Amino acid sequence: MSTTITGKLNKAATQFQAGDSTGFGVRLGVKYRDPKTKQDDWCNYSAVIFAKTPNQVQFYQQALVEGSVIEVSADQLSIESYEGQSGVSLSINMLNAKLGYVHTGQQAGQSQQQAQPQQRQQSQQQAAPQQRQPQQQSQPAPMAEPNFDFDDNIPF
Repeated sequence: MSTTITGKLNKAATQFQAGDSTGFGVRLGVKYRDPKTKQDDWCNYSAVIFAKTPNQVQFYQQALVEGSVIEVSADQLSIESYEGQSGVSLSINMLNAKLGYVHTGQQAGQSQQQAQPQQRQQSQQQAAPQQRQPQQQSQPAPMAEPNFDFDDNIPF
């Protein structure tokens, strides 16, 4: 069973080196109402997201900053206890976490970002040369035909 948590980062992700990857540790809190005590309480989650390529590292450095709203999912969870400022604290550790939705609030045009940074970085790199060239004409540039390679032998 998969668990997905969406929350706002109160602190930027902690970055560390892990072999040939770069790890980004995030902590999220989810507010809930305890049905026994009728009080609002918090459930703490922690996750580590790994990046291998320089483009992924750069994306995570820009996206996992204080104030960003992120979605993290994981197939497995574990309980972690640690000594906090007010005694022993518990946190749910999201194992093999994956980053989903990201909203940094920095750019209105690109406020919704999916966590497939490698594909996004490639598409941005391909689009960048076209954006940098000054327009000589007032007419819009013609749109390129998409290359759809479909199998016509589908039985439905």
